Amino acid sequence: MKVGKFMMPLHPPAKDRTQTFEEDTECILLAEELGFSEAWIGQHHTATWEPIPANDLFIANLLPQTQTIRLGTGVSILSQHHPANVAVRLAYLDHLSKGRINVGFGQGGVPTDWSLFGLRDPRTQGLMTLEAMDIIMKLWTEEAPFDFKGDFWNVKIDHKVPELGLGEVLKPYQQPHPPIAMSIVKEESMAATTAGKRGFMPISINLAPAPKVKRQWEMYCEGAAAGGQPEPDRANWRISRSIFVAETDSEAREHALNGAFADSLMYLRGMLAIANMVDLPKNDPAMADEAVDAEYLVDEVAIVGSPDTVTARLQELYDTTGGFGTLLMIAHDWDDKAKMKRSMELMAQEVIPRLA
Repeated sequence: MKVGKFMMPLHPPAKDRTQTFEEDTECILLAEELGFSEAWIGQHHTATWEPIPANDLFIANLLPQTQTIRLGTGVSILSQHHPANVAVRLAYLDHLSKGRINVGFGQGGVPTDWSLFGLRDPRTQGLMTLEAMDIIMKLWTEEAPFDFKGDFWNVKIDHKVPELGLGEVLKPYQQPHPPIAMSIVKEESMAATTAGKRGFMPISINLAPAPKVKRQWEMYCEGAAAGGQPEPDRANWRISRSIFVAETDSEAREHALNGAFADSLMYLRGMLAIANMVDLPKNDPAMADEAVDAEYLVDEVAIVGSPDTVTARLQELYDTTGGFGTLLMIAHDWDDKAKMKRSMELMAQEVIPRLA
């Protein structure tokens, strides 16, 4: 099992923005130092808990400061950008990194972002996402002239001027394109099916219990079969989890419950409520919504404890889901920098070696 980071990021709204960006950078540098294999960076425009609006710029800033860790957009929200812009910016980033980037495609879940960009209902945005993926793949793999007439975008280069070098769209450094992933949220996930059909890597969200995550993999495999893809390799599956490791169980739980860690989980619970998805973190469907509180999220959904406890919980996750390749440790706010850095150290130096 490999370990990586998934950085939404998560920061209390009152915290200084510049400080959060500096800590986010420091977090990725520490992850590389500790041997984390990859990091995925989120993107939101009007979510103060998740304040990185341009994940490609954040990655570009990290490239000269890092050497080995792979960096990915987690995700590029396709309905909020023209697909031609996404294609050429990510291709450029791939060249700047000399092939050290991954790409995540997805649909945004922040309603105030939707209104900022004048977007329609989630179903329509889902159709926009599918169309944008088709356009990006066309721009990455085909040569002009081409004329793609979609329901939401028209992309056309009707002729080339070879002697002037006109009509050429930048292709990625990695051929035919960088590794592509899709984020998977729901238990019965259309994103899982779509990712399987297209042969993209699945990234499962941190808020779904293990049996629901297992179902996501089943849907991914069903999609792969329907799309004529090879049998999926579990080594390509990423599962995200909110994890805090301390020297003892009591120390870990006390910190997790009494600071930004629990507050951020309650923020995510609020986002699920807006989407009518409070059932997602429930182990028991009969649970009352009110029971999905901070204690439940810390004790049952997150993985919090000593290295022994965290190792056992992760082994249980692995066994229940049937196995996966990379564990993505959610990047929570460094409200206590020393404790959060120590959590990453314990994860890399004590927990993951036992699971390997």
